[in-house]
Amino acid sequence: MPPRASSLVFVPTVVLSAYALSAQSVDVIVARNLAARGGIEKLRAVHSQRLTGTISFGPGNEGPFQVEMQRPGKMREMLTLNGKIIIRTTNGKAGWIVNGDSDPAPLSSAILKNMAGGADFDGPLMDYRAKGNRIELAGKETVGGKNAYKLIVTMLDGEVRNDFIDCESYLEIKWEGKLTSDGKESSVESFFRDYRKVDGIAYAFAIDSDTIGAPGKQEIRFQKVEVNPPEDRARFEKPTR
Repeated sequence: MPPRASSLVFVPTVVLSAYALSAQSVDVIVARNLAARGGIEKLRAVHSQRLTGTISFGPGNEGPFQVEMQRPGKMREMLTLNGKIIIRTTNGKAGWIVNGDSDPAPLSSAILKNMAGGADFDGPLMDYRAKGNRIELAGKETVGGKNAYKLIVTMLDGEVRNDFIDCESYLEIKWEGKLTSDGKESSVESFFRDYRKVDGIAYAFAIDSDTIGAPGKQEIRFQKVEVNPPEDRARFEKPTR
C-alpha cells in the first residue's frame, strides 16, 4: 500500500521569515507612532478633551465648531452654519441630533457608528491586539510630498481602513475608510496637518476631508485644544432646548 499523503503543509522558511518581518515592522511603526503622539502613559491619562475652532464646507458655508469627547465613547459636536446651531451627541450607547429649532431626534445607526469611531481618541493602533484589530503593512506611498507607511487596519467588526504614517515624524497624515450617510456608503479620506503639542500630546490642528470621486471638501481648523477639561456627563446625553 502506498504511503498516504501527509496532512501537514510545509511553508517555506522564507515565507515565514517575511511574515515575521512584516509583523515586527508593524509593531515598530505602531510603537513609534504612539511615542510621537506623546507616549502611551500620557495618552492613557487623557480622560476627556475639547477642541474648538471652525468648520467649512465651502465658501459661504462655514462657522464655529466644537467637539468634546469623554471616556468611554462619549462625544458631542456643535457647529453653527448660517445662524443655525446643529448639535450631535452620544453617551456611548445612544445618540441624538438637534438641527436648528427642531426637537432632539435619535441618530441613525450609521451616524452613531461613525461617532463611536471618532470618540475613540486612543485610535485603532493603540492596544490593537487587545481590541481584536489586525494590522498589515502594505508598503509606502507618497502623501502630500511625504513618504508614508500604509497600514491596512481590519477592525474587530470587519471594517477596513487605511492609515498612513509619516516615515519621518511617525504621525498619521492620512486616513482612508468608508462612511455611511443617508443609507449610502462612500469612500472618504482625511488629511492631518499642523501638529502641535498640548500637554505633551500631539494634535492635528488642520484636518481636510473629502468624499473620493465627489466635489466639495470639509475643512476643520482648531484654534484651541483642552486636555482633561472639567467633565460634565450631562453634555453627552439627549440635548435640551
